[in-house]
Amino acid sequence: MSIPSQLVRPTLLLSICFFAGISRANDLATAPQPQESLQPMLKINWRLGTDLPQGFQDSDGGILRSRLITVGGFCSGGLEEDNRRKPGRYPRGFLQKSWALDLDRASREWTSLPDFPGAARQALSAALVEDALYFWGGFSYDAPYCYADGWRLTHEGNQWRWSQLPDFPWKINSAALAVVGSRIYACGGSDYNAERFFTETDREGEIEGLGSRLLVFDTGATEAGWRELPRCPGTPRWVHTMTSVDGQLYVIGGASGETIREGTSVGYCTIVDNWKFDTEQESWTRLRDLPVASGNFPRSTNNVFQNRYIILPGGYQYGHVLNPDGTLRQPYGQVHSANPNSGLCNDVFVYDIQANLFGTADSLPIDNNLPMTVVRDDSIYLIGGETGGGVVDGQYYGHHPDLLLIGTIEAINNPQ
Repeated sequence: MSIPSQLVRPTLLLSICFFAGISRANDLATAPQPQESLQPMLKINWRLGTDLPQGFQDSDGGILRSRLITVGGFCSGGLEEDNRRKPGRYPRGFLQKSWALDLDRASREWTSLPDFPGAARQALSAALVEDALYFWGGFSYDAPYCYADGWRLTHEGNQWRWSQLPDFPWKINSAALAVVGSRIYACGGSDYNAERFFTETDREGEIEGLGSRLLVFDTGATEAGWRELPRCPGTPRWVHTMTSVDGQLYVIGGASGETIREGTSVGYCTIVDNWKFDTEQESWTRLRDLPVASGNFPRSTNNVFQNRYIILPGGYQYGHVLNPDGTLRQPYGQVHSANPNSGLCNDVFVYDIQANLFGTADSLPIDNNLPMTVVRDDSIYLIGGETGGGVVDGQYYGHHPDLLLIGTIEAINNPQ
């Protein structure tokens, strides 16, 4: 399934409203940088990796020891051009499949791992703690549509092994996970009922602020399950990134679920307010807003370079921005595309946590919405995604591509 990008866009009288309770000084401190002021922060040289065994989007995983692992996902069946150019590469359906690529071997080929033991799904969320990958949630087109089950993948001896974990407290997909020590933090996400995605509540309207909830799970005490922490004061969200650096959680971007105002759907909205959570003090601080209203960013087991730069590939600009107080405003800033007909973006934004500034990196060679993204040392790996179809280095890749894109990262020293 494609992450929602088509909106109902009725004509509305929109007003720009500021988050209640924040002083004018804080408004200025969190105001977005002018787009024209953004400087290149990272140089990324992009190249093709080993093609995936098939095309898909919205998997998750990470790098366990030397192996790049992807689990789950969905393929739409391919566009007409996809199947004409690459017959058999884009079979339709949700995936239970898991694959690994050993990054330390000169001859890199994808190998199959044991299938994911839960129902086939996309939008499951992964976290890496020591020598294990932890997964929760996801959605599919079959009841119950959204999932709460949790699973752990380990490699013991020569055997890969799945084991069950305590469920998440509610059904969730696209929650962003981040790790501090033995603890996994989960923020946001959405519910799904086969018709729409929900972030302001769950589908029954019982869990208020679903997409702003923050929870913690200690892998050293799994029997205790999940514990809820103070909610993010910002806009409820999904398809956002959260990462940890030195005990701080950084929550950036995202989108709303389907937004209803005065009985009318305005579709999905971009989320531009960003936040930091101190895991020791258990307190939230607002960061500056996105410089461009483009908020679909991959959840990731690691998207930080040099413990400083958060890398945000792709993005998507919806027809409205949803503010933390629930009001709407118009989108701002210019997104970019390699192929304007795709309706998707190839921007790569960067957030410098030391300077509290956004910047840019080299654009993607193909438009891509929410590819699975992992950073290891000076390399970044992008798996699958949603592209609209396109060509990279003379090779064609479909809408839900069989694409592994690898980048070599280098910091650019700009005076701030």
